[in-house]
Amino acid sequence: MREKALFAEAVAFLFYAKLQLFVLPFKDCVKKLKVLPPATTSANLNEAQAIGRAISRANKLAFWKNRCLVSSFAARFMLSRRNIASVLYLGLRFENDTQFKINAHAWLMVGDVFVTPKGNDGYKEIFRL
Repeated sequence: MREKALFAEAVAFLFYAKLQLFVLPFKDCVKKLKVLPPATTSANLNEAQAIGRAISRANKLAFWKNRCLVSSFAARFMLSRRNIASVLYLGLRFENDTQFKINAHAWLMVGDVFVTPKGNDGYKEIFRL
């Protein structure tokens, strides 16, 4: 029952994050993220892993396309509701040295636990919230 509740909450926050990022400028979206003092416990890590699984499952069933930034924002909102501190990373990766093709990625961590995955190696952190 608890996983179903987390799944429903994840779907709602994915929609909220998608709408917010679509309508508002990015700087206003960032202002809505709550900053909490870091305090990592094993209960927080377990809850963060459960939220990560719920976000992943909800992404698969959502009828709209969610990117890493939407997933990271939604997970951050869910963690903030539970007063669990997290760090949202924004990174860049260059495809190769001869082209100027750049890939951007966002991921979320609680302590050493990836709530939303970092993806392929090679992303260099450019900003953290």
